[in-house]
Amino acid sequence: MIPGSPKEMAEDMQATAALSKKVQKPVWHTVLSWKADEVVSQAQKVAAARRYCELIGAPIDRHQVVVYEHRDKKHAHIHIYLNRVPIDGGPALRTDNNFYRQPAITKQISQELGMQPIPERRQSLADVDPIKQAARVQVREAVKELVAQLGNNNPVWLQTQLKQRGIATRYRHDKGGILRGVSFELQGIAVTGQQVGYKAAQLRELFPTGQQQVPALPLPSSQGEDEAKKAPKQKPRGPRL
Repeated sequence: MIPGSPKEMAEDMQATAALSKKVQKPVWHTVLSWKADEVVSQAQKVAAARRYCELIGAPIDRHQVVVYEHRDKKHAHIHIYLNRVPIDGGPALRTDNNFYRQPAITKQISQELGMQPIPERRQSLADVDPIKQAARVQVREAVKELVAQLGNNNPVWLQTQLKQRGIATRYRHDKGGILRGVSFELQGIAVTGQQVGYKAAQLRELFPTGQQQVPALPLPSSQGEDEAKKAPKQKPRGPRL
């Protein structure tokens, strides 16, 4: 980043993000936290932020990164804002699987820098249910495999392919037709897009503009004929020169 005020740095990142016409949400934000009783030096915080960017796939020699330290909590913590669009114009950072990658990354940073591990977050009974967890894994792997197939990234194709694997897909759009939600169901077990690492935001970036909305199903043949009869007759037009 070019040193400057927060506004100037934001404008610098916006200019780089504008190089990509596909990425709709160019900023990835995360927080690194330490235990309340752990003394962390400024050098350790900087090293942890740098290492996080490397492990997540956005090294600071290719991506713009801003790190802020907040002191409103008892424990030390820093906020990392990185530009997913690299400065060299290469592919943007993928974030579709970060939900599952981050625990392993932060654990590796703690081990490398000799920091205290943060206790595991308590899980609900639904989270540790082996049947539901197995459904999440199966759906996540199926979606991951399919979205990796270049040239086939549209919601109808994905929905059809998942259906062949016994996975139902439900999309939710806003009034403007923009994809805002996605959920899946496998053998009666429902999982959200966030639970499998593929939220609507990630899918929107995978689907080309204008292909995010699932078209309405065709009318049954008899109903279609009735509608056709009601349509006004149009005179045939010749070719335009």
